[in-house]
Amino acid sequence: MASSKARSRNRPAPGKNGRAAAGKGPSSSRTGGGSSPAPGRAQQAAGQAAAPTGQPKAEAARASRQPVAPPEPVRPSGPPLWLQIVTFVLALGGLGVSSYETWAHFNGSTLFACSGNGSENCTAVITSPQSEVFGWIPVAILGLLFYVFVVAIMSPWAWRIQRREVGLLRLGAMIVGMGFVMYLIYAELYDIGSWCLYCTSVHIITFLLFCATMVSAALWGLGSAKKAA
Repeated sequence: MASSKARSRNRPAPGKNGRAAAGKGPSSSRTGGGSSPAPGRAQQAAGQAAAPTGQPKAEAARASRQPVAPPEPVRPSGPPLWLQIVTFVLALGGLGVSSYETWAHFNGSTLFACSGNGSENCTAVITSPQSEVFGWIPVAILGLLFYVFVVAIMSPWAWRIQRREVGLLRLGAMIVGMGFVMYLIYAELYDIGSWCLYCTSVHIITFLLFCATMVSAALWGLGSAKKAA
């Protein structure tokens, strides 16, 4: 009897222990559920986090598929140096011949290497009535003044001034000079009946400078316009 009573005392009550075990189960499940998110929510959050990083890549891929326009060719700011030097040398040659013709016109001297026989007669040309404009302005003086200006406007320093005003002045001067050359050629062939070797050399130089100026204006333009203040 004593042993059975001791056993009954040491044996735990089934109701209390069962309730305690049942109470621990749900609480433990709630605690576990609060600490770790559900699988569906974790995947959604991961997708939202990955979306911003993938968006720039998609935009870059679309931009790479768009056609890219080829770059425009770089246009030089002015004519090359060799053209500047050639025009300057030609202008100096025209100035030298014009100076010699002016000296011969006022001194009445025969020009060097001009025979004066047949159709080639430099003296007849530079002393004819057509050698003076309006009867008192020598053509040789006009040619000398023209080539003084041409030397200045055809120098490399003037070519470097990329201004439209300078380009128009150069182009206009060569157009006027070429028009005067055409008049002188007509006067030599039809009015005087003789031609001058030195005058012809000046005509050729003027024609070459006219061509160089026209080519420069067509390929490299006349320069930039002056900006308003």
